Amino acid sequence: MKFDFDTIGEWAPRLATVLDTLVPDRLRERAAAGPIEWLEDALDIILEEVERSGLIDATCEWLRGQTIVAYHGSRLSPEEIASVRAIGLRALEPATRKGQLAQMLSRHPDWAQASAGLDAAICDFGDGQFGRRQGQAHLTVSRGALLTAFNHYLVEGSEFDQAVAVELLGKGARALLQEGRSPVLFTVEVPGDRALNVAQSRLRDGEMPGLVRHVLQFWANWLHDPALDPGTQHVDFGLIFYEDIAPGWITDAALIDEVRLLETYHR
Repeated sequence: MKFDFDTIGEWAPRLATVLDTLVPDRLRERAAAGPIEWLEDALDIILEEVERSGLIDATCEWLRGQTIVAYHGSRLSPEEIASVRAIGLRALEPATRKGQLAQMLSRHPDWAQASAGLDAAICDFGDGQFGRRQGQAHLTVSRGALLTAFNHYLVEGSEFDQAVAVELLGKGARALLQEGRSPVLFTVEVPGDRALNVAQSRLRDGEMPGLVRHVLQFWANWLHDPALDPGTQHVDFGLIFYEDIAPGWITDAALIDEVRLLETYHR
């Protein structure tokens, strides 16, 4: 089955069934009663009595059996959108961006002078002192957060491109990255085991995987407030892949209304 983080009313009851033997009714009633001040409070109530590792293991096992729906937002030309649909989301290789960045930024009146710094900026923001983006492809689990809280990717495009453009030409150069491109939201369906492997890849011993933590925190809060909408909570949790994302996982590429994006856009 599919797990789409923002549709908590669909997945929370299914997870509740899985956790039935671990989290008794009286404990669910305690979480429901609160008081709940912070997001983590409801889960803390449950962890007062439920053994942590057992709860993590059961949730991991359940997630591995799901197809995790994730999202990638950017600003692309029609040709670039078609390329993503055909060959997938490519992990960033900064050197391969040089030609396209030069083409986009060459329209700036100061480009002739600034262009001398292009190689250094690409290095600095790809795998140097200002960034470690090389070899990465990013997805996020909350569609609502991507469309509202973090929609600068949709308005301005690649964060790497933005960083290089601003470094060389100032904030006004972001406008050059927008010309001829449209906001596009890709829906990506990731096998549960791959999503969990990504979420667990850099953990210390005993640390709760980020995906599991977010799922359990929102599930526990759903016990307290069944009307909870994760899409309004600005959840900033991503899956970082150190490989290309296969085109077979990409199920949709939807153009987004820029007028609506700009209603919540901020930098």
